[in-house]
Amino acid sequence: MKKAALILVSLALTLAVSCAAPYRGTVEYAMGAEVTQTVWGAGEDCLKAAFDAIAALEEDVSYRKDGGVALLNSGGTLASRGDAYDIIVKSAELWRDTGGAYDITVLPLVRAWGFDSGEPHIPAASELASALAITGGENIIFGADGIRLANGAQIDLSAAGKGAACQKAVETYKAYGASGGIVTVGGSVGVFGTKNGKNFRIAVRSPFDPAGAAAVLTLTDTYISTSGSYEKRFFADGAEYHHLLDPSTGYPVHNGLISVTVVCGDGALSDMLSSACFCMGMEKSLPLLEKYSASALFVREDGAVFVTKELAPYVECESYEVLP
Repeated sequence: MKKAALILVSLALTLAVSCAAPYRGTVEYAMGAEVTQTVWGAGEDCLKAAFDAIAALEEDVSYRKDGGVALLNSGGTLASRGDAYDIIVKSAELWRDTGGAYDITVLPLVRAWGFDSGEPHIPAASELASALAITGGENIIFGADGIRLANGAQIDLSAAGKGAACQKAVETYKAYGASGGIVTVGGSVGVFGTKNGKNFRIAVRSPFDPAGAAAVLTLTDTYISTSGSYEKRFFADGAEYHHLLDPSTGYPVHNGLISVTVVCGDGALSDMLSSACFCMGMEKSLPLLEKYSASALFVREDGAVFVTKELAPYVECESYEVLP
């Protein structure tokens, strides 16, 4: 694909679009990221309703807001209903399925590294130890009255929220009778229907060139999320540190991967699985992807691209290897 045909839509993903004019489109901000929406066969009221749904979700799942996650992190009990509850249930299952590699109780670790404040730094050993002491999915307690957190644990759903937001938007497009639509929230994308009768072409951003693409995916009726170590990083003492942390050590994951893109029929899970697979590594991720009926594209630090066999027919890439 010609580079001029690519339009960057986030730090992790780009959308390649044709010259055909969309019916309606907007660019706004929520979930700590740019939100872009384009729909065919619907109007501005559809786009507004979709953004309102994203904003309501953010209120419930962001620890910076006053919704369900904030309630839990302040020692309260979250009732067994709502978006935050549903995502926490999925997260707890994924924590078990990954042997703890995916863990939403990492907020103390995120804060210890300064990624929460925008001033990242290497934490003192004592600070890291204190954060690790209250990290672990076993601290999420499910009871008859809802969910509570034990041992001072605090949760962060940012590895699920953007994908869930894409699903909220797509559900709204369908409710308004749109013939097709695409939404991006940071590193997550949701697509449904068609764009002037054609499926959507989603370009996965190259980790090595912000203006380039590692691959292009032609898809519809699904969700795509990317996690990459190049998104939030800093350098200290001659080493690189990034925001994708291993819950077992408290340190950034270094396993040879630089980017993982997951395609899944569930928005939140696409987001969650991209983080989980990055932490677990390529080989260990394959059974997990199969269990959740998801597929993936992995980019290694050396630039090599690997694609699961289910996704391969929909991939355009200069060079890649299909995984068994």
